[in-house]
Formats: sequence, C-alpha cells, structure tokens
Amino acid sequence: MPKPLGVTTTLVRLHTRDGVALDGVVAEPRGRRRTALIWVHGLGSVFSSGQPLIRELAARLDGAGIGYFKFNTRGHDVVAGRGARLAGAAFERFGASVEDLRTVIAFAARRGFRRLVLAGHSTGANKVLHYAARVRDRRVGAIILLGPVSDIAGEAERIGAAELRRRVAAAERLARRDPRALVPRAWGFWSARRYVSLYKPGQAEDVFQYYRTNARWTALRSVRVPIAAILGSRDEYLDRPPRVVLAAFATNATRAPSFTGIVVPRAGHSFIGYEARLAEVVVRWLEGAGAAARRTRS
Repeated sequence: MPKPLGVTTTLVRLHTRDGVALDGVVAEPRGRRRTALIWVHGLGSVFSSGQPLIRELAARLDGAGIGYFKFNTRGHDVVAGRGARLAGAAFERFGASVEDLRTVIAFAARRGFRRLVLAGHSTGANKVLHYAARVRDRRVGAIILLGPVSDIAGEAERIGAAELRRRVAAAERLARRDPRALVPRAWGFWSARRYVSLYKPGQAEDVFQYYRTNARWTALRSVRVPIAAILGSRDEYLDRPPRVVLAAFATNATRAPSFTGIVVPRAGHSFIGYEARLAEVVVRWLEGAGAAARRTRS
C-alpha cells in the first residue's frame, strides 16, 4: 500500500494559450508564499510518475515553506492528443514546450509565489534550459538540471556515431515528405521530425553539448540565474564520467551568478531508490548558498 503523502495536494488542470490541457499536482505551504519549485518531467513521462520522489520532495519542500508544482507537458506519454494536436514523446515539437512552461509559471505566480525555480529531469532539463535561455522570464529565479544527458551522445555510444548520422539523414528525408511519418520500429517509436529533433546536432533540443569539441553552448551561456546540475554517479545514459560532464557545464555557465554541480552516489538516471537523498540535495541547494547570486563550482 502506498505510503501517505502527509502533505495537502491539489489536482489541477491548466490550459495553454494554444488550447493544450496540462494536468498536474500542486502542494502549497501554509503561510507566506515566496518560493516555489516547478518540476518538469522527462521524455514520455507524466506528472503522476515517480510517486516516491513526489512524496519526498513535497514533504521536504513543505517543511521549508516552498511550493511544489508538477504538471504534464504536451510531451507526456508516448502518444497524446489527436489530429492537429497530436503530441506525446513521439510527436511533440520541442519548441512548443515554451508555452507549457509559461502556462505553469503564470499559474504559480497567480498563486502568490514571487520566486520560481524550474527543475527539469532528463528531457525536462533540456526544456528548462531552453526556456530560461530563450524567454529570460524574470519570475524564474534559478534552474535545476537533473540528469542533463545528451540524447545524441548517449545514442551515439549505443549504436555508433556513423550509424546515428545515417539514421538522422534518413529521418530528415522522411520528415520532408511527412513530418509525422514513423521511423523504422527498430529505431524506437518516433515520428521522423521528433527523431531529428532528438538526435541531430544543432537542433533547439541539443543544449547539452559536452560531446562536441568547440561546442557553442549557446543556451547555457545565455542563462543569467543560478544553476544547479545534478547527476547520478551510475547514470546509465552517460557516455563519460559525471564529473567530466559537470566540469563542462561549469566552464560554460559563464553568465550564471552561481553554478553548482552535484553527483548523487550510486544513483541512476531516474534516481530510483535515492529519492530521499535527491530531495535533500534539492532543498538544501534551494535554501543555501547554491541559489544565492554568487558563482561557485563543484
């Protein structure tokens, strides 16, 4: 039987300006509302996934007087929506995530929270960094990147760089004929356009460029708020040691007033079994010097 949460939560449905419904959960502390954490889920996930982490985060954030918001993006599940609004992980357009995040941020601000922290896990981290770099929303006071792994680097490690380039070229040809056409099933369940977005260097989604020599790191270098990047020491999607990845982030977070790199020992990409430790690390960073306007390196 699931362990009771112990924190009052509310289920909420929001609608983006272009009419997409976003379901989510909200936990708000009693008393003064100042800071809230907005959690952005990963590729094909949903707001209700990761119940142990939801429990740990909601409870620890509540104890610190910090609100907690976790909503679907239009990239939830493998396939979502229909017709002109067909989305889900297989069909979503990465750039449209800006509208999803903007909608949740506006809702949290209306609830009285003045300082908002975006925390994205996996592909959610790509979306958070993309939003912070592109929108420069003054309501966003800091960002947390959890499991910020390059899909390109991970897939090149798995199938080989030459094979990945061949598949991307084939997907581009297919996408020119029909962006929603599916790539061969052996490549995963993806539309051709989504496959290119995930795996072609230089796309908007390609924000974690530690795999490229002389990469521009355009998104990371433009962020002007404190940044934390958190990796599990046993992240199964990494092609190199986590400390090497975090060092690349630290070098290129050139305009952030602070950068903190954290490795959670023995944790994998989804931090399963290490939820309490992850929640502790996140809340400690939110409360401490990591979120202050000064530059640190780890």
